Parts: sequence; C-alpha cells; structure tokens
Amino acid sequence: MKRPLLIAVIVAALGSTAAIAMLRARTAPLPRLGEVPTFNFTSSDGKPFGSRDLDGKPWVVDFVFTTCPSICPRMTEDMAHLQTWLVNRGLDGRVRLVSISVDPTRDTPEVLRGYAEKFHARPATWVFLTGPQEAVEDAVVRGFKVAVGREKDDTVDGFAIVHGTKFVLVDKKRQIRGYYDSNDAEAQAALRRDLSTLADGND
Repeated sequence: MKRPLLIAVIVAALGSTAAIAMLRARTAPLPRLGEVPTFNFTSSDGKPFGSRDLDGKPWVVDFVFTTCPSICPRMTEDMAHLQTWLVNRGLDGRVRLVSISVDPTRDTPEVLRGYAEKFHARPATWVFLTGPQEAVEDAVVRGFKVAVGREKDDTVDGFAIVHGTKFVLVDKKRQIRGYYDSNDAEAQAALRRDLSTLADGND
C-alpha cells in the first residue's frame, strides 16, 4: 500500500511542477518599447550624470518640477514609497530611481538637492537631474516618448508647465519596458512586480 501511495505523491508533485512551469512559460515577457538615447545632465549634487551611469541596472524614471502645485508632489511621494519598498526587499542596490526636472531653468542642482532631502531620497538609489532646457525636452519627448510643454495662463510667469505623469520602466540595456500611471494603484503594483522581475535578471 505504501508504494502506490508514494508513486501517487510523486506523480502529483511532478504534475504540480509541470503546471507551474507551464504557467511561467505562458507569462508574456515585458514588451520592448524603444531605446532611451544617450543623455548627459547634472545631478542634485552638482556632478555630471548621464544615461551611461545607469547602464547595467534596471531603473524607473519620472518627470517633475519643484514648484509644481499639484501632481508632482504626489508623484514624488509615490517614488519615495517605491524607494522604501525597494529598501525593505533588499533591491535598492540593484535598481535606480531617477527624477528629471522639466523646469530645469529654475530647478538648479541646489534647488533639487533641497527637494530630494524633503522626500528623503537616498543618493545611492534615487537621483534628481537637471540640464539645459532644450536637452531635457529632447530627452523626455524623443527619448522617453513622454509629453512635455508649456501652456499660457494667468500666473506671474504667464505659462504653466504640462507634462506626462507616468513612470517609465527601463531595463539594464536602456530599453523601455513599460509605462505606469502614477495615479493608479494597480499600475503601481504592476510596476513593482515588473521592476522586481528585471532586478532578478528575468526579462
């Protein structure tokens, strides 16, 4: 009686393993949505920082500016939560977080440094970047394929900055692998899952 039972257990185990393997095989790989071109900006510590400094690790990038009164603070809070999630899982050394200012004229390295400190950004994990206006807009629009522009309004400056609000996931080879709505809990959960996948070397 013991031998048939053992055989049944082994068969069941093999069946479960096969089922798990089949499920994994059916999981579609993340899409490749384009390559991020080379860029060279300045970090909040005043040092040159470019795309080559990110090569070899997956990273998440968003686009904000420090005087934004609405969406940017919430996006930056979401990025801070992502940083905490990475630290708690020991992934902070294997990925990077990047925030690029879309108002680089006013967002000098000193201004960005204060903004980063406000949100407890860890320099080894999360970098804030600024640069020449034209170069930033070119990288954001042409490179990351995220909208950015200026609209006339009644403020002192006479215009408002408008920009995309999605987080962009980039792999270690600078390939864009996904866009995630910053105002959607399910999208943020998917970002964590996909980022973890890339951090584990699975793509």
